[in-house]
Amino acid sequence: MSRFQTACKELSNGKMTATYDFITIDEPITSLSYDTENGYFVDPKNIENIIKPYLEKEDYDHIFVCVRLGDNEHQNDIPVYDWIGLGGMDYLGIGFSNIRLPNSSRSYTYKYNAGINTFPEEVFLHEFLHSLERNAEEYGYERPALHSYADYGYEDKKIVGLKQWYQDYMNCQIKTDNGYIGLNSEIYKYKPNHSDNFQFSYKMDEFKEPENIIEEVRMMIKKAVENANHIILKKENQNSESNGI
Repeated sequence: MSRFQTACKELSNGKMTATYDFITIDEPITSLSYDTENGYFVDPKNIENIIKPYLEKEDYDHIFVCVRLGDNEHQNDIPVYDWIGLGGMDYLGIGFSNIRLPNSSRSYTYKYNAGINTFPEEVFLHEFLHSLERNAEEYGYERPALHSYADYGYEDKKIVGLKQWYQDYMNCQIKTDNGYIGLNSEIYKYKPNHSDNFQFSYKMDEFKEPENIIEEVRMMIKKAVENANHIILKKENQNSESNGI
């Protein structure tokens, strides 16, 4: 996580910084989720009761759930091959990623080694960028898919992985025939919605069409509030008539 913190700042050229809390939870997970593409994974619903107390104390922008689902005795029950991360999920608007640790505690997958891997934080950065990728889509910003590096001539290299791809992606420096593309720098200004975002009303242009999913949701909430107020007002008028006022 210390290397992830450094990578966020350096690879974004200072556009994004990160701080973190590292929390060890011993409470057992009693359920897992499953899909045919990724196998078993930890969904927010599987650990909601476990992480909720921590989220009530702090406003976090992202949650990494690092877990070893198997061990050497049960490695054939829930095997971990190349798939060790799953991102793009969210819990109450907060980015949510799984980091599945290798079955063997002796694995060097996440350790710095000048001859094997000088970018071990890659899996953390990759899954975090999936959340930024999703946010960019929701706010209507054009961007290439995070997994489309090969389409733009980038290679997953030994020692450094896709480090150059992530740097260009985060700085909108992916070169194409039509100019440079990547994450719009505006996306770094947006934070996930927290409970205090809904304590005050948001005024919108009544005749403005929504340009992205965020505005569409806001307009839906506004309409729902207006309908609720109409129902309350109608009920009060009925009570006034029955009382002869």
